[in-house]
Amino acid sequence: MLAPIGMSVYARLDHVKQAINALRSNTIANKSRLHIFSDGPRHGDEAAVKAMRDYVSTIDGFDDVVIIERDNNSRIHNNRGGQKFLLDKFGKVIWMEEDIVTQRGFLEFMNNALDFYENDERIFSITGYAPPYELPGDYRSDVFFMRRFCAWGFGTWRNRYSKINPVINKEEYYEKITNRKFYNKLRSGGHDIPRMIDADVHGRIDALDVKIMYQQALCEWYTVYPRKSLVQNIGHDGSGLHCCATDRFNHDELWSKLSEFKFPEQIALDNRIVTANRRFRRLGFRGELAELKRRLRMYMH
Repeated sequence: MLAPIGMSVYARLDHVKQAINALRSNTIANKSRLHIFSDGPRHGDEAAVKAMRDYVSTIDGFDDVVIIERDNNSRIHNNRGGQKFLLDKFGKVIWMEEDIVTQRGFLEFMNNALDFYENDERIFSITGYAPPYELPGDYRSDVFFMRRFCAWGFGTWRNRYSKINPVINKEEYYEKITNRKFYNKLRSGGHDIPRMIDADVHGRIDALDVKIMYQQALCEWYTVYPRKSLVQNIGHDGSGLHCCATDRFNHDELWSKLSEFKFPEQIALDNRIVTANRRFRRLGFRGELAELKRRLRMYMH
């Protein structure tokens, strides 16, 4: 059984049209069921949400298209509620946001990986995204593993997702974060992970991906990444809620492979890829600091 596809949408119509057109071109799109979760409008956004709903009602090219329209606005409920609904009903899900553009082999890769690792509870999720850094020249596998969740087109199973705590336990967090071994385990996925977890624990953000990354370190869970990216996030154009304008996550081209993906049974981190990922995240953090300083200077003047 192919995993159901869930997509959360709000008001970025141009992004959704690009995402749907790319998803519809996937090799097994016509065999896949698509669920659209349309968030309710905030005051002033009624016309934009109506335009979105008018558009999604015309979507075709899939085995079935189911549309769920929310009366109230809640980005968190629309996303997490949609994910839970599909997982409770089908046991697995491929979840998309409205700014994720896929390559034609994306659905094939995701479904193949979900089937292959279904009974291996060391794997928490599958992602279609891979960061734009070079893998070692002698690396031959179609996938690599990270202790870093990525939500840019991801797949998971109900029996893993249900173990994620909606609130990180503060006492447990304070005990764990002072343990150097655990702290280094968090940082192996990127130096920014401890900073984001701390922000979530103290209520500055409420981010499911951050809660998952914390749980990954606790439970020794991994995320499966494709060796080359099968998705592009087009939301880094300044239109997103949490993303500033940047092109550092973009790829010049996506992976053209369509089928016969190979998945290893042996689950292990490649330290060379871990190092490349940490370097990539560190450089990004420096960019964030530079942008913050620029904005502060503009504010002061």
